[in-house]
Amino acid sequence: MASTIPLPGRRALTLASLLCALVAPIEAAVFAASTGWLAAVAFACRAAAAEPSRPLDVEIRRLPDEIARATTSLNPRFIVASPAAPPATGAKPLPLLIHLHGAGDRGTDIEKLRDRQPVRFLGGRATQAFVIVMPQCLADDGGTRRIWEVADLELLFAHLEHTVSFDADRVSLTGYSMGGYGTWAWAAAFPQRFAAISPHAGGLGAGGPKDVTGDLDAWATRLAPLPIRIVHGADDTVVPAERSKRMFAALKAHGARQAELILLPGKAHAIGDSFADERLYAWLLTHARGAGSASRP
Repeated sequence: MASTIPLPGRRALTLASLLCALVAPIEAAVFAASTGWLAAVAFACRAAAAEPSRPLDVEIRRLPDEIARATTSLNPRFIVASPAAPPATGAKPLPLLIHLHGAGDRGTDIEKLRDRQPVRFLGGRATQAFVIVMPQCLADDGGTRRIWEVADLELLFAHLEHTVSFDADRVSLTGYSMGGYGTWAWAAAFPQRFAAISPHAGGLGAGGPKDVTGDLDAWATRLAPLPIRIVHGADDTVVPAERSKRMFAALKAHGARQAELILLPGKAHAIGDSFADERLYAWLLTHARGAGSASRP
């Protein structure tokens, strides 16, 4: 929010862009004199100009206790990033982008997700095309291994339907590494939820990076109608690129016409920069599920 300075003998003026523009031509002279209220205004204009734009409001929200208690691997706190500018009157709700992080971001420190992709990349855009939701998977607890659980994600989604305004026909799902596995698993269980999905360096099994589900053919059957963009580092040895190749082949064998596989030459497992690619978000925005409907809290 812009600062407000009370001016002697005048109403307090908000330091909006028009005032800054009016003051700018005389800024040098004012600062040279270092007297009067115009100096204060000119200084504030300089400070405002130096501040980065804030096109996204990044909030931390919390699941109600009764929902949180029903989950097994989900931090009850989650990120919702939405355009800072209020929507125009009568504007359609924006598409929803849900992103699932990798194993390294598990835990209860939700604050660190503020600076993770895709918020980091999309937050630098002047115009925002998505509402972004980023849940957090809890860390391993003793002998209990924590991964993305479809049942948890469904509870979160049901909560979002009642609390976040978004276009229910334009819900996209992306994920990296363990989040890529979560993308496959959730979309395979509930393909009707999503307009498009994009797993990056995604595993295919709940047992770890190299595990492969015994339900691969069933996954491929249910996923085949969806638009899917698979991204993987060609030299990945943590989650071998063969996993994405195998899934792509299974999708094609089950009639998928909107699936593509992108192998990044010379890249290993660390392909977080694949979410800093304008083409990914442009592709997601081309897809919608069907007849118009919206979720409005």
